[in-house]
Amino acid sequence: MKALVTGATGFVGSTLCEELNRRGVEVRVMLRSTSSRANLTNATFTEVEGDLRSPEKLKKAVEGVDVIFHVAGVVTALTRDDFFVSNERGTVNLLDAVEAYNPKLKKFVYVSSLAAAGPSTPERPNLESDACAPISDYGASKLAGEIAVLARKEHLPVTVVRPPAVYGPRDRGVLTFFQFINKGVLPLLGTEQPDPHRYSFVHVEDLVQGIAAAGLGEKGAGEVYYLTGDGTHSWEEAMGLMAEGMEKKTWKLRLPIPLLRVAAAVCTWISKLTGKPLPFSNDKIKEIEAPAWTCANDKAKRDLGFAPYWGLKAGAAQTAKWYKENGWL
Repeated sequence: MKALVTGATGFVGSTLCEELNRRGVEVRVMLRSTSSRANLTNATFTEVEGDLRSPEKLKKAVEGVDVIFHVAGVVTALTRDDFFVSNERGTVNLLDAVEAYNPKLKKFVYVSSLAAAGPSTPERPNLESDACAPISDYGASKLAGEIAVLARKEHLPVTVVRPPAVYGPRDRGVLTFFQFINKGVLPLLGTEQPDPHRYSFVHVEDLVQGIAAAGLGEKGAGEVYYLTGDGTHSWEEAMGLMAEGMEKKTWKLRLPIPLLRVAAAVCTWISKLTGKPLPFSNDKIKEIEAPAWTCANDKAKRDLGFAPYWGLKAGAAQTAKWYKENGWL
């Protein structure tokens, strides 16, 4: 079995490569000439040069593989158009290359996001059958990518997976929260007590097992799946479990939403000034203000045999250990 992984240099993509290695899959990764290979030191793979923005460079990447795991995408961008160029147009370019050079592909797995579906309510997690209503430019662009993928399901075996917030070794996205906790500070979003917001989380090792199952198994063609850990948490509960996992005593720092709005506006201004997008922005604050980001994994368990192992406390402890061993904390 041969598989192409896009976005292989990232946090999720590199972990997926290692999972595919464990399953005996021959891994090919598509890299740009400027790509760092730092996250791939524990993976075995062959590489081809390619760029999702350049359709003419995709032939060598897609031909001769059995499965494609499309993990690549942008989570920060300067403009709405920048999100769509990568997350929608890049996906369309890859699909076009598959139809031209590998029309008998066995499975195409698109790694989307809960953001594509939009927020849930605190009382009920999102289901795959629910209508999508993204509230951020990032979410809208990932949904556009989903639509492009599912439009081909009559002649290509495509599957969409949507993770919620992902954490684990090599992730810089949640590193800031671990750094706060490591210094004895519990960062809380908003001042409402008790915290009314709810969130789903998934450890990267659980996520890549679900992604691999979607691509290598016989089921799931034409379907959408949420890949999330079991249970939901308020933000305060989640931070508390992380602190317990790290065995840290903390004091609570409540960050008022109006203050976060100002910070987001400043970060957006700096991004436009420097031409380099920051992870915190006016687009991100829309997601922070939503009442809940939760989803249910029942369908993935039933169809894919998805079986998340990591609870948030144990997963945070394992992640913090990795951060410390690698000099990140």
